[in-house]
Amino acid sequence: MSGARLLYCFICSLLLGGGAKSAEIIDLQVERDGPMLRVSSDMILDASPQRVFEALSDYDRFSELSSRYRESRFIAPAFGGAPRVYTLMEGCVWFFCRTVERVAFLTFAGQEQITATVEPELSDFEYGYEVWKFSLAEGGTRVQYTHDFDPEFWVPPVIGVWLMRRELENDALKAAQRIEALARLQQQ
Repeated sequence: MSGARLLYCFICSLLLGGGAKSAEIIDLQVERDGPMLRVSSDMILDASPQRVFEALSDYDRFSELSSRYRESRFIAPAFGGAPRVYTLMEGCVWFFCRTVERVAFLTFAGQEQITATVEPELSDFEYGYEVWKFSLAEGGTRVQYTHDFDPEFWVPPVIGVWLMRRELENDALKAAQRIEALARLQQQ
């Protein structure tokens, strides 16, 4: 689907979805334990678990979900056939700006969970383990997300966690709404 058509469908789904329940962020946390950071969230999306899974497992379109992602795509699978993905993220937290590359292996537990494990030698992370869990919730899907990571780059102590949480709070609801819109498009 072309970018213009996707934008048109996204706007239509927002305008025509009048009676639909919208994305809700229940909880969002950012914590630090030494060099390790953990981002976790719990949200409810107005789409079926199958459609949310499909939207979040499509890394050729993953960059459409958040303004922080500049590029995302599937790359050559690992030995043994495990899917691998590449993402390029850009963002500023206060005056700290960074472009971050990540290559990760994906594993799937049915359509209930997606796990991404970073390949440190090809990424800007010493360690990274990301889990998306999907379950049926009244009228939609509950998405529980955790991301444990140790970046190769410096994150300021104390204030870094606060700044990261603030930026994620600003972006989380928009990203959840984009996931919903993409999930709805997949129904059409």
